[in-house]
Amino acid sequence: MAESDAARATSLPPAPHPTRPAGVVTVLAHLAAVRDRPRRALDDADFTPDWSDRPSPHTAHPGAEEFPLPTACPADGAGSLADALAYALTDARSGTAAERGDPGLTLRSFAGALHLTAGILSRRWQIDWNGDAARRARLPTAAWGRGTPSGGANHPWELYWVPAPGLPLAPGLLHYASGRHTLERLATGDATPAIRAALPGRTPPPTGGYLICTLRPWKTAFKYGNFAYHVATHDIGAFLGSWNLLRRAAGDPATAVLDFDERAVDRVLGLDPGEESAYAVLPLAWHPDERRTPLPGTTPPPAPEGGGPGRPRPREQSRSPRSFPLLEALRHATTGGGPPTTPTATPRTPPSQPSPPSALLRLPPAVIPGADLAALLSRRRSAVGRLDPCTPLTAEDLAAVLRSAAAAGERPLVRLRVIAQRIEGVRPGSYAYRPEQHALLRTGSVSRLAPHDYALDNYAVAHAAAVIAFTWRPAPVLDALGAHAYRSAHAEAGAAAQHLHLAAQALGLACGLVLGTDLRAVDHAVTDPADWEDELRTSLCAFLAPRLPGTATLDDRLV
Repeated sequence: MAESDAARATSLPPAPHPTRPAGVVTVLAHLAAVRDRPRRALDDADFTPDWSDRPSPHTAHPGAEEFPLPTACPADGAGSLADALAYALTDARSGTAAERGDPGLTLRSFAGALHLTAGILSRRWQIDWNGDAARRARLPTAAWGRGTPSGGANHPWELYWVPAPGLPLAPGLLHYASGRHTLERLATGDATPAIRAALPGRTPPPTGGYLICTLRPWKTAFKYGNFAYHVATHDIGAFLGSWNLLRRAAGDPATAVLDFDERAVDRVLGLDPGEESAYAVLPLAWHPDERRTPLPGTTPPPAPEGGGPGRPRPREQSRSPRSFPLLEALRHATTGGGPPTTPTATPRTPPSQPSPPSALLRLPPAVIPGADLAALLSRRRSAVGRLDPCTPLTAEDLAAVLRSAAAAGERPLVRLRVIAQRIEGVRPGSYAYRPEQHALLRTGSVSRLAPHDYALDNYAVAHAAAVIAFTWRPAPVLDALGAHAYRSAHAEAGAAAQHLHLAAQALGLACGLVLGTDLRAVDHAVTDPADWEDELRTSLCAFLAPRLPGTATLDDRLV
């Protein structure tokens, strides 16, 4: 197709979809319900969280053999945020890990990455707008901080390691017990061929095996009900963002595989998909100094599917876990069924009409802080309302956090919009961030969100110097790529939010990833009446501002 024909094709109005697949219909209906959540509840009127029956944030398998891991240590040098983002913004992704200068993981660096992204790093207490400081002062209800944020601090993901033969730990299936920072052995035998067969393509087997991230919806659903899938899929994206930053700082992109034969991986892990299922697979490269070739005749046998009859089972703290049919329907709709087929269409995009230079507000060069990633992850905390309502955000700080967030996706489905409420040199209003030009383009006419556009009491909308909206176009993307693209978009939005959060932490700013915003109001604020804007949907929001001085906090760090 000629370029002019392609431009005309993308400018046509959306075509009707009388035969839209059932999975896409399910996802689009859920997105519409989430958008309308402030006006119509997602759950039955009798749904209320039972805090006395809360599931444990740390899954454990009683009776499993455990291997204590070395704790993360900032002195080991995890790399800097600037290193990680500089790598992500260059063409250094080509070649093997060794060719890029990264010899691979060691057991110590692997343990450190697990600890910094998913393990307990500190006990935290602070006086903030959540109003729970008295409860958090007691040990049974204390807040234990991790490097990766999670809605309600529920952390609905689990991590399993399937090591390749010849590594420091024998092949099998190991679960990361985040509460004790140990690896629990659930099965013996080599499961890497079975995992590799479930992945698309014919990639060589990774030298370190596979790290598999799974989703346990009940850990979030007990609090959020049918809203849990929206929250938990962003949470997994935030974990992937943390992991990728650590690996990129070492010179390895560690790209997660999100579209694979999920049912096959679940069978290998011995999971009941109704309770827990595989969500992402990360191939691992291992340092040659810690690899050895198995002796002839000592090749480990294949691991039995499901871990075998003697596999330890997880302890469920809740007395009466609930099932949510909508969450099960969404999991079915977005499940990867195997190697992806070539899409018959590509996502429709807005007409390619370059904006005149006068319409773009050029941002200052993005100066990415050189803060140590291990220190950033160990000190990361949400603002929880502690935003300075008087001091404006500088354009330099805005440039750095936007550039950091935009580096989360190589071929992004998610784009950033900014509601500038109090930024030096930026007129109040709504803008689209264009990473290609590192500039803002004015969109819409709304200059700020209204106080009632945020439903909770722990933030004041007016205190945010900027509202960052992570947006995408679900209808054309899902029509072109299938319902599974929902997972990709939410994983990317969560990763971009974690990039932004850590950059804000490095700059001394206050940042809060908020779930209580009226997404329809945000969509209205950040969109332009022009064509295609009616398809734009906000996936996640962040409030950003200078940090309020003089806040009472305690950070009893373990790392």
